[in-house]
Amino acid sequence: MNRRPGFTLIELLVVIAIIAILIGLLLPAVQKVREAAARLQSQNNLKQMALATHSYHDSMNRFPLAFVDWDSNYNVSWYNNSGSTHFFILAYLEQGPLAQVANTGTTNYFWSVYMNRAVKTFLNPSDASSPPTGLYAGYGVTGYAANYQALGYFLNDGTNKVMGMSKLTDGTSNTIFLTEKLTVCEKSGGPYYNIWAYGRTSWKEWNPVFAYQITGSASKFQVNPTSSGASATCDPKLASTPRASGILVGLGDGSGRFVSASIEPAAWWAACTPDQGEVLGNDW
Repeated sequence: MNRRPGFTLIELLVVIAIIAILIGLLLPAVQKVREAAARLQSQNNLKQMALATHSYHDSMNRFPLAFVDWDSNYNVSWYNNSGSTHFFILAYLEQGPLAQVANTGTTNYFWSVYMNRAVKTFLNPSDASSPPTGLYAGYGVTGYAANYQALGYFLNDGTNKVMGMSKLTDGTSNTIFLTEKLTVCEKSGGPYYNIWAYGRTSWKEWNPVFAYQITGSASKFQVNPTSSGASATCDPKLASTPRASGILVGLGDGSGRFVSASIEPAAWWAACTPDQGEVLGNDW
């Protein structure tokens, strides 16, 4: 019988080189597919949350406030129902049992649900700072934030802005309700993390909100900030996106949208305010 010759060393090296090239071509494509899937899921999360604010409005005749301050203990009716937009819309995201955990008679305390409890819809799959479990130091966290200007608030000094549909005079499709925000910011003075149910003025950076501490044109979102280390660039006061091209938002009409990183700061702020009569530019 004739014996079949084996591969020579050169032939083997050529085959290995070809395989390496193919893997090198394939990995970027796989990564792009994963990024696209994560972006699509993030956009869907924001859309579901935006729609839930309308379901809440149908029941309560007002939108779920960005946060009701737990420190408002001089006003019992609000104090007993403190928390964040995320907390208030639980029942409209098929999280009724979790919403009921907080209900004890006339009270609805957010701090009774955020420990060791994560909500999948509140996790941004595009955000590398988001813990896979949805928990950070035992707290349930989120990669999305509510618009303080559009959804309203009730603070411990009596300052409040309770928003209903009739007050969105700029139009629902021109008003941002929710957006992405870095889940965890481990910088000096921190770490800071968005506790999904949180509502307190005494710990401002832990509220899942934006357009609150920094307003006007200076409130434009951060693009791909670094989330840890001595040179971390993240700012827990701002909305932020984990990609360089732009940010995903949920609008007041219940739709989702991608906003380019090149949008002018003034146009961004105009989309954050629901009732100032600004005209959005061509970059919106």
